[in-house]
Amino acid sequence: MILDRYIGRNLIANIALALFVLVTIFAFFTLVDQLGDTGRGQYGVVQVLQYVALILPRLMIELLPIACVVGSMTTLGMLTNSSELAVIRTSGVSKKKLALSIIKTGVLIIIISFIISEFISPKTERSAQKLKSIAQTDEISTKTKHGLWSRDGRSFINIKTVLLDGKIEDVTIFEFDEDNILKSRIQAREAAYDDGKWLLEGLVQTKISREKITEHRFKKAEWQALLSPEVINMVTVRPQLLSLYGLVQYIDYLRANDQSTVLYEQAFWSKLMSPFLIIAMLLLALCLVKPEGRSVSIGQRVFIGAMLGILFHLLNQVSGHIGVVYGLPAIICVSLPTTLILIYIYYAIAKQP
Repeated sequence: MILDRYIGRNLIANIALALFVLVTIFAFFTLVDQLGDTGRGQYGVVQVLQYVALILPRLMIELLPIACVVGSMTTLGMLTNSSELAVIRTSGVSKKKLALSIIKTGVLIIIISFIISEFISPKTERSAQKLKSIAQTDEISTKTKHGLWSRDGRSFINIKTVLLDGKIEDVTIFEFDEDNILKSRIQAREAAYDDGKWLLEGLVQTKISREKITEHRFKKAEWQALLSPEVINMVTVRPQLLSLYGLVQYIDYLRANDQSTVLYEQAFWSKLMSPFLIIAMLLLALCLVKPEGRSVSIGQRVFIGAMLGILFHLLNQVSGHIGVVYGLPAIICVSLPTTLILIYIYYAIAKQP
């Protein structure tokens, strides 16, 4: 128990420090990148700072695995350099017991990351995209449970479904006259953006006047609007940033409408594999740091940990993209890198006392 607390305290402190440094670096790069967009609409320095602050929870979740391997390498490296790890090992503590102590700390980290990724990050990410959308355009863009709302001049647009290929479905356009009186409503089954304009399909146009209401139906029609796919994407959260519950709901919706669920299934399984990835990154250092090895500077261990974390992150991304391109099951492509490294860790720890 004393050993668990000692290792856990040092591990959490080093992981927190590594995460702080990584988030600060990536937030700075994001800030520099976003400053290049200032001047578009009302998007100024204040809005940029607000945007960067809102995406911090997302950066924390994305960089946590890298921070875990850096923090673990640093912690075990410090124990090795001070000969504490050698003393712990010679006192009868096996690698399996050390791994168990690290896993106990990992469970706490997993719980915290779950709370952030499920309840905080999705909300702040939507707020960030909404803030940027409203500031950069003259349109009002809001994502609600009833879909996406936007304004285009005297027209108000409601979009129920935004697809990843740039198409939108279940579109309703409310047009008002100079006196802000509703003059027509257009409902379209779907729309696609092409050459600076929208092509609506399956239209029902209802014209409203003081004398009568008339209805017209069209198979296809062009629609000129300021609203563009880029603006829509600003307030549309990527699959990887949705909560597990939100992913399950949207996957069911896509299946019910015979639409592709590949990217959303990939994001779903990535989230489920996240706890195992964190454990793998924490235990990886236990296989690499030798208690009887020569003294290595903390800077070197941090560098090695960062490189391992980045390399594994890239491997995960490549594996997922290969699955999308070749139509392989998402669960296999997403879980394969983490499963392989866990198998390696198991045999590396199990074969040593």
